[in-house]
Amino acid sequence: MALLRILAIAAAVFFVTRWLRRALAGEKSRSPSGKPWWDTETRRTEDKPKLTTLKFHQDPYEVLGLEKGASRALIDEARASLLAQNSPEAVVDMSEDIQAIARRNTDEIEDAYAALIEDET
Repeated sequence: MALLRILAIAAAVFFVTRWLRRALAGEKSRSPSGKPWWDTETRRTEDKPKLTTLKFHQDPYEVLGLEKGASRALIDEARASLLAQNSPEAVVDMSEDIQAIARRNTDEIEDAYAALIEDET
């Protein structure tokens, strides 16, 4: 029993001193290939997740910022002003994520407008 304790303590001392020696020398943890675990080919070329947003079904009037029962002229005016603010052409110099959000907003505005126009007919 005493021999097992001595062996366990010796193994622990061995691993701790080895770890301390590496830590003090400034070595990072490495994989068996000798490269750090974060510097693998798959991690460098791996596609990063795209920005996603949840899409909730909203009332078309709420999307266009109008009260229920708004006239056709108000609907057309609200659509035009929102499309001018959320136009993908306005953010063409920005990142792809922002352009995707602008396209999504434009689609949402167009869908709301189509739903309101369809209700009128």
